[in-house]
Amino acid sequence: MANLDLIKQLNTCYGKSNPLQFERRYFSLNESLDPGNIQKAISDSIASLGPEFTRYFDYGLPADVVLLFIDVCNFSERYGELDGEEIGEYFDEFYNIVIPLIYKYGGEIDKIMGDGIICVFGPPFQNLTLNENIIKANNCSKDIIRATNNTIYSSKIAMHCGTINYFKNKSGLYREFTLIGKPLTELFRLESISNDQCINYYDDTDIRTFYEEIISSNNLVSRKAKWSHYQSEIDNLKGVTFERFYSIEYND
Repeated sequence: MANLDLIKQLNTCYGKSNPLQFERRYFSLNESLDPGNIQKAISDSIASLGPEFTRYFDYGLPADVVLLFIDVCNFSERYGELDGEEIGEYFDEFYNIVIPLIYKYGGEIDKIMGDGIICVFGPPFQNLTLNENIIKANNCSKDIIRATNNTIYSSKIAMHCGTINYFKNKSGLYREFTLIGKPLTELFRLESISNDQCINYYDDTDIRTFYEEIISSNNLVSRKAKWSHYQSEIDNLKGVTFERFYSIEYND
């Protein structure tokens, strides 16, 4: 998970309301370098955000979340000729498109890795059911695909859900919480086989159940006009037991 100070900075930059904006700070590194004092101050600082943050960040309770891995399609192949400054400008514009859409639906940034962004929908940032977060992540994903479709920022999205924990940095010097759990590994594997300009997700998940209900609904004809849904088999994907995944393609 990104450092909490970075999350706060991104929230402020892109205008997202978040308890971190009103967080009280209990220490500065100039005042004390005692790890014990710093660790206590961080716990007190997290407590000021509310019980949800304490529950998941301090006590490490499991959280049911939806994860998105948003990645520019074939960035290295398409834009390998760009110099460092041009790459920086490209990423800045890509982030300016994608991050506001993540925040629009209440998601939070976990990692930014150049041409890729991992974000999370779920506690403690959203106190919603898993299905409600799937709906949010679905709407966010479709907005991103529409916004980048057939542009220089065209993207693919791997979408997955499951139970994770937030692992607290033990040094006490960094307010950082790393997502850990099998769903994160499975998300990375899914991204590696995802189809371009599509939302991609595994079979036999709560996400699949959500889409099956949409597909069986009465307004299927109108939905199919905008989005195509197709299946792919998974062959020998390390660390993954899923046998197939699905891709949703936007028909502009």
